Amino acid sequence: MNQISGDRPILFEPNPQRNDDFSLSQMVDLIADIFGIQIQPQHQDTFKKNLLTRLRALGLSSLNDYYQLLLATNQLIPSATEWQELICLLTVPETYFFRDQGQISLLKNQLLPEFIKRKREISLTQCNAANGGFYRPALRLWSAGCSTGEEAYSLAILVKELIPDYQGWDILILGTDINQSAIALAQQGIYSDWSFRASTPEIKSRYFRSHKKGWKIDPAIQAMVTFQPGNLMQDSYPAYASNIHDLDLIICRNVFIYFDFKAIAQVIDKFYCSLAPGGFLLTGHTELHGQKTEPFQIKNFPQSAVYQRHSSLDEKSKALHLLTPAPKLESRETEISKPFLPSLGTGFDVSINTQQTLLDAAKESLTQEAYTDVIQIAKQLITLTPQQFQAYCLMAEAYANFGDYSQANQACQQALQINSLAIEPYHLLAQIAEEQGDHKNAKLFLKRIIYLAPTSVTAHLELGSIYEREGNVKQAQKIWRSLLEILENLPQDQAIDDSSQKNTAELKTHVLGQLGMETNNK
Repeated sequence: MNQISGDRPILFEPNPQRNDDFSLSQMVDLIADIFGIQIQPQHQDTFKKNLLTRLRALGLSSLNDYYQLLLATNQLIPSATEWQELICLLTVPETYFFRDQGQISLLKNQLLPEFIKRKREISLTQCNAANGGFYRPALRLWSAGCSTGEEAYSLAILVKELIPDYQGWDILILGTDINQSAIALAQQGIYSDWSFRASTPEIKSRYFRSHKKGWKIDPAIQAMVTFQPGNLMQDSYPAYASNIHDLDLIICRNVFIYFDFKAIAQVIDKFYCSLAPGGFLLTGHTELHGQKTEPFQIKNFPQSAVYQRHSSLDEKSKALHLLTPAPKLESRETEISKPFLPSLGTGFDVSINTQQTLLDAAKESLTQEAYTDVIQIAKQLITLTPQQFQAYCLMAEAYANFGDYSQANQACQQALQINSLAIEPYHLLAQIAEEQGDHKNAKLFLKRIIYLAPTSVTAHLELGSIYEREGNVKQAQKIWRSLLEILENLPQDQAIDDSSQKNTAELKTHVLGQLGMETNNK
């Protein structure tokens, strides 16, 4: 009986000829679908040999058995054991500090200093506008495919050197990788001399200390970086929960060389949406060669090409997303009921123009899907004028778009405390309830809208649709008839503010069809 490491006996030897070619092809396709990694034909023999080591370890007899095992395991769970074993076969952590001196120079001498200068200026402007309130500039960086962390820590060192008062900023430096073993090493922050092959001796002596296993990163630098597992292909982002949103810079180097064009297109599209307006994507030098990069704007520097998200906001409004109001010293809580800024005093006169400027900026950010901007601007408005109804509504919609329904509900309730007769918060509450499958409360909120605004087309339309999906023909028909009466009194070419974007005549035809269907089904 053959044995493998650890003297573990196996019951049978894998048969590499059993459905071999088909199963290997299935595995190659599966890897591409889940991870985006394209295994080239010239590498497939090596890949197969690596897979056979897993078959032996698991006591499986064929590649098809292994393929079925993977299908039975949820690959979306980062800690799924066998998927992680497979990832370790596919990826070899290989990076080092301050890799690619040209791009490092571009970051150090141009891109980061320009970000920092602009944000300092905006911070001062906002402090003056808030009559002395203090705003913390924010900087958000993501090392996507960070391997064992050298790149993310290199960014942290650059930021610390460029921002001496970095502790007064809100700084996110995020490192993600699909290989959890690599993430664990990054979190330890211990490196061999080989990781410093492109670094100056000063870097090692200043930011590392000797360790029995090599060199350990300085705790202050380590605290600046957050590491977490991430799958660029399968994960949904931008995402508020994972902090992947409104980023100033995404660095993704030596990752796309393993991806096919389709996978690259999917990922860079998500990258674009995850950047703040004006944010940059930095990749390896030839990784996007021949790839369609729209809607990115390409910026060519001597050291490297950089891909920028277009900025459609004017400079003043656009810059608001760069600031996070500073918390009070006694608490870092950020509940919407506790404004970030210090009290401005009852005598502070907030001009209507200032309020309108901020409201316009928040609305524009909402249309641009820059939801963090919306939340931050809304909080500024609430601090300046605590009874700012529209700010709470905008904040609620932004939270809802992030999927943070708890905060969205809270913001809606705050808005209703200011104006209990308003229907806008009830609309959003109904949508959230329906999204969560809570038809009972969704109907309750829609009925409140109809009570407050009896001719609300949208509320009737949504309420009738819920009854119809529940199979309550009688109630659905009652709502459709009420809606038909409302539509009869509206101009036939008037646009209806609902997701179908129909005008009155088109919606009337739809409702008549629903009534006919209901009548026929009675």
